[in-house]
Amino acid sequence: MDQSLMAALESLRIALHVTRVAIFRLHTTTQTYTLQRIHHIQTPSSRPLMRDNIVLATEHAHCFAHLYDGNVFVGHTDELEGDVRTIFEEWDIQSFMIAPIFIHDERWGFLSVVDCEQKRTFPAHERAIFLAIARTIGESIKREQTLHELQRMKQEMEQMNATLQRKVEEEVRKNREKDFMLIEQSRYATMGEMLRNIAHQWRQPLNVLGLLLQDIQEAYAYGELDELYLRTSIQKCFIQIQHMSRTINDFRNFFKPHKEATYFRPIQAIRQALKIISASLDHYGVHLHVENRTRAHMYGFPNEMSQVLINLLTNACEQFVARDIARRIICVRTYADDSFIYIQVKDNAGGIDETIQKHMFEPYVTTKKDGTGLGLYMSKMIVTKMNGDVFVSSSQKGATFTIRMPRYERGRGL
Repeated sequence: MDQSLMAALESLRIALHVTRVAIFRLHTTTQTYTLQRIHHIQTPSSRPLMRDNIVLATEHAHCFAHLYDGNVFVGHTDELEGDVRTIFEEWDIQSFMIAPIFIHDERWGFLSVVDCEQKRTFPAHERAIFLAIARTIGESIKREQTLHELQRMKQEMEQMNATLQRKVEEEVRKNREKDFMLIEQSRYATMGEMLRNIAHQWRQPLNVLGLLLQDIQEAYAYGELDELYLRTSIQKCFIQIQHMSRTINDFRNFFKPHKEATYFRPIQAIRQALKIISASLDHYGVHLHVENRTRAHMYGFPNEMSQVLINLLTNACEQFVARDIARRIICVRTYADDSFIYIQVKDNAGGIDETIQKHMFEPYVTTKKDGTGLGLYMSKMIVTKMNGDVFVSSSQKGATFTIRMPRYERGRGL
C-alpha cells in the first residue's frame, strides 16, 4: 500500500500545485493533541521538515474542531493564533487545506496540503475532490488494517494449530502407551484364563489316561496282560491323547490372528467359544442353553467375537462361584431384526450393583478380588472396532449382556 499511496500523494501535489502533501495520525488525550506525520511528499526545492510530530495543548487546537464534522479546513497561516501559527510559520506555510480521515466512523487523522510559496485559496471543486481523496485514503487504511488484522489472526491460528497439533500428537502418544499397557495386561489375563480352560479341558482325559495306565500296571502284576489287552488299552490311551490334541488345535486356531475381516454367523462364534470354555462350564456346574434364531451374517473377526463371548461366560461363572449360586444357568440367544444381529448372554447370578453397572466397560473396573478389570473393557473395544455395541441390563435375578452388530446378507449390508 505504501508505494501506491505515495504515488497518489505525489499526483495530488502536482495536480494542486502545492509544496507539500502529508498524512498525519491523530492521538488525543484530555490535555494534548498529537499529530504524527505518517507519509509526506514535497517539492525537491522545499526545506525538509525537522520533526515528525506536532504536539498541541488542547486549548490551542480549537481551530481543528470543525474538522470533526467532516469539513475541510482551508486558510492562511497569518489567520491563525498561538502554537498552531508558530508551527506553521516554522514550516514556512502560507496557505493550507486540511481534511479529516475517518476509519470506522472514528477520527483517525488528517490529510493536508500546504503552499509555502504564496497565499492562495482552494476553489470549491478542489475542496470536494480533496475531501473525497481523504475519504478514499481512510477506506484504504481501513482495508490495510483489516488485512493486517486478518494476517495477525491467521498467524495466531497457525500458532494455535501448531500448538494443538503438538498437544494432539502428545495425547495420541500417551493414549498409545496406555492402550499398549491395557492390551498387554489384557493379554496376560487372557493367557491365564486360557490356561485355566486348558486345565479343565485336559482334566478328564488325564484322569482317564491315569486309570488306563494303572489298569495296565495291575494287569501285568496279576499276569493278565496279553497282546489283546495291551492293544485295547493303548487304543483307549490314543483316543484320550487325540482328544487332548484336538483341544490344543482348538486353542491354537482360536489364537491364530485374522488379518482380514470376514462374514460369519453368530452361531459360529458361539461354537468356537464353547470349544474353549465348555469344560470350565462343566467344572463349575453351569447349565448352558443356546437358542439360535438367525442365519444372517455379521462382518468382522470371528475369533475376536468368540473372545468377547468367553469373557462374558467367564464373568458369569465367577459370579456363580462368588455368590455360591446353587442352580447355575446361562442362556445364549441370537436373533435379528431388519438392521442388526443380536447376541444375548443372560445369567441368573444375582445381577450387578448399580454403582458398578454405570462403569462396567471402563478399564480397571472389577468386583473380583484378583480381577484386572480389563475383560469387559477389551470386549467393548473389540465389538466397537467391528462397528457394533454392547449393552448391559440387570435385575435381582441376573445380568443380561447384549451384543448388537450390523446385519449383512453375505456381502451386502442391510
